[in-house]
Order: sequence, then structure tokens, then C-alpha cells
Amino acid sequence: MLEFDEDERNAQVLGIHYAKKIDNKLAIEFMSSITSVSTSEQAEELTKAFWEMVDLSIEDNENDVSIEGISDLEFWMYKLFNDVSGCIEKRGFKKQWDETTRKVKSE
Repeated sequence: MLEFDEDERNAQVLGIHYAKKIDNKLAIEFMSSITSVSTSEQAEELTKAFWEMVDLSIEDNENDVSIEGISDLEFWMYKLFNDVSGCIEKRGFKKQWDETTRKVKSE
């Protein structure tokens, strides 16, 4: 399960915000530390969702948007990247993370 330390709270806030924005139930539950990734299909879905969330955060960052008082979106999304990719890889889905990331980045 994706867990956040107290000092990573802003990363979780952004994760939940963008998961809701893309309307992805699995991503919302994953970012909320309610569910974990347990299948390769979930790993692929979460990876795609994460990169969609990154695209939205880049747009918000370029437009100086603040999310729940968080203004350093790039910094916190990088922290979220480390947490999400690390969790997916620890659950045994590194291959799905890498392949899905390559696929998304080439589109």
C-alpha cells in the first residue's frame, strides 16, 4: 500500500487532487492509502493515471496554480513520483511501470 510520512503530506494531497481530477477510482483509492496494487493490470492503470496526473500538474505549475495552499507543484510531484514508482516496483510490477511509462512517453 502507498503510505506517506507526515512530511510527505503535500505529495499525498496532490496525488488525491489529481486522481480525482482525472476521475480514476483506483488512483483515488491508491493515493488515499486505501488500496494497494495487486495485479499487473492495476499497475498499468496506475502508471497511466500517474502520468496523466503529471501532465495536469505541469499545466497547473506553468499557470502558477496553487492546490490547497501547495504552490511548489513540481517539487511535490517529484516526491509523489518516487513514492508511486517505488511502491509499484516493490509490489513486483517494475516491468509494468517501465513498459507503461515508455508507452505513455512515446505517445
